[in-house]
Amino acid sequence: MTIFEKAGFYVGILLTLVLLLLIFFSKNGIMEYGNLKKQEAEIAVQAAQTEKENRKIEKEINSLKHDMNYIKHLAKHEHEMAEPDELIFKNASERKDTKP
Repeated sequence: MTIFEKAGFYVGILLTLVLLLLIFFSKNGIMEYGNLKKQEAEIAVQAAQTEKENRKIEKEINSLKHDMNYIKHLAKHEHEMAEPDELIFKNASERKDTKP
């Protein structure tokens, strides 16, 4: 091999290495692609959780609009209401307004 062939060979290897480094570590390189794929997966999980929560809320809204038994259940258990013909018995220790 002549000196020009050797120089061309080494320049070719150097250019190949530089191009490989650019492919892996540039702004739009393979490393950035991997990071973006990881972010995409995380966002997909968040979207699935949000969708599940939205379906639950939509179901509750639909029940509040159309299901009288569900409304009565909420009134009794969450708002401590009773129907006119019901009696409610509570222990003194369960009352909120009593002080120990």
